[in-house]
Amino acid sequence: MSAPSRHATPADGDTLVATLVEAFRTDPFWVHFLPDPERAGYAREPALQDVMAAEVGSYLQHGHTHLIDDRAAALWTPPGIRSNDDALAAAFGTHVAPDMVESAIPLFIEMEEYRPTEPHFYLHLIGARDRARGQGLGSVLLERVTSICDAEGHPAYLEASTLRSARLYRRHGFVEVGVVEFAPGVALRPMVRDPA
Repeated sequence: MSAPSRHATPADGDTLVATLVEAFRTDPFWVHFLPDPERAGYAREPALQDVMAAEVGSYLQHGHTHLIDDRAAALWTPPGIRSNDDALAAAFGTHVAPDMVESAIPLFIEMEEYRPTEPHFYLHLIGARDRARGQGLGSVLLERVTSICDAEGHPAYLEASTLRSARLYRRHGFVEVGVVEFAPGVALRPMVRDPA
């Protein structure tokens, strides 16, 4: 069952964080960087909570953060806007082992090379709670912004963290332009969508 999405407001901060923590607690990227020693295949939730709070705080101010009830959320930046990632970098640095941070820096730099140089919408995070998966909410959140991209002639860019999410993005017109591998089985796939 689908539902309409809406713009998030600062009052939605806690809901956004809780939704994204649940959506990404088993994501390979976050499990790699924030492994939970007591639960294999899970990220440490207190650390993930801090990181997602930094993400939400950084992206919410740009007016293109959307949610569907407390079930799904997406963090976007519009063309010409780069989010201030200082709080995210600080949270990442606090919770990720220093040697992992150091080895990841060249990979983040490499990933940046795939990002379009012209003004574009950037999808930083999109996710749904466990009970809401498979209901088409990701498509609703994607279409909310890709329709603007089509109307205004802007490309969109994202990095898929799983093959499953890459398949969803392909259905919405995104094309994989590279793969940045952080560890065996842990990769981000930069993807670009030209406006229709």
